[in-house]
Amino acid sequence: MKKSSLILLLFVLFVLSAISASAQENIAFKVELPEATITAQNIPHIAYNNKVVSIKDFEINEKGIYLIAQRRRNNAILHLNFACDTLKELKISPAYYNIFKDVFGEMHIISNDDVWQIGHKTFMGKMLDMELLYHYPLMEFYSAFSNIACATDSIIVGGRYFYYDQEIFYYYFNMDGDKQPHEFHHCVNEEGRDYIYFAIKYKWGLPRRSGNLFCKPTYDPIFSYDNNLYLFSFDEDKTFIYNNVCEFVCEYPLTFHKYRHWSGEMQVIKKWGKKVIMDAATGKFYTIFIDDGITTLKKINIENGTAETTAVFGGFPFIDDKLKIYDGKAYFLYANDVSRNKRLYEVVIE
Repeated sequence: MKKSSLILLLFVLFVLSAISASAQENIAFKVELPEATITAQNIPHIAYNNKVVSIKDFEINEKGIYLIAQRRRNNAILHLNFACDTLKELKISPAYYNIFKDVFGEMHIISNDDVWQIGHKTFMGKMLDMELLYHYPLMEFYSAFSNIACATDSIIVGGRYFYYDQEIFYYYFNMDGDKQPHEFHHCVNEEGRDYIYFAIKYKWGLPRRSGNLFCKPTYDPIFSYDNNLYLFSFDEDKTFIYNNVCEFVCEYPLTFHKYRHWSGEMQVIKKWGKKVIMDAATGKFYTIFIDDGITTLKKINIENGTAETTAVFGGFPFIDDKLKIYDGKAYFLYANDVSRNKRLYEVVIE
């Protein structure tokens, strides 16, 4: 082969190699770009970014997100839209540390002494300024709302603990009826009752103290969505559904919180966080599992009683106390810088 032909062949091979490498880079770019975008959506990020403000508490309803913002000189209630832009601000005393959303979706700020309901001035359907509407002494407010669990358009549902918080009686009041309580479900933690009976029988301290020593209150929460009631009775391993006037509709198995022990018995998973969170915008239910402070969020399948992993909040330990879900997004408070100011984080989970 002539030298000129050899040089030409090498040049052609070089060009083809460059074209191939460029094509591979383009292909890799096209494949990885959507994947990177999806991953970024599922990483928690700061929703309300103000470095001089620490968020003491927050709540969410259909009107937006409400924050109690703590500043050096004054505190304020901030009303945000779901893009986390500030719509309204109302200065309040630093004594108010908690936002409470009642069963009708109304917001209240709470101190150690009193409670104020948060309202909005409106004109022709448009929200104007925020204002504090109704004022209650704390104990009066607590006595009115502490036992109310949820409500439909026809009834208000309440619940009371008995037998050292190991039994729950759920009852309801007709809004337009006789105003008398009507019991409709009784939940019993048999294992907790056995522990307390044993403690009382053998006089291990005072009965009340013995009960608290062995058992936490039993957990069988009830929720209202789309005018139906959903009762998660973990002590019976069932989910019960009632209509708007508390008539029984159906029941489903509830299994995600237990596993089969080597002895053959079903036992509660120790990492289960004993919490059900409802997305009030979509009606979906979630639960959490906690391992060394890391929270795993799982969506509950009502009909078959199982739960599937939706998000793992790695890098954000011990967030389960303030974790809330609305319209497919999870929100929580976390302090991760030298200022130790708590910030509002959000992450897409659906």
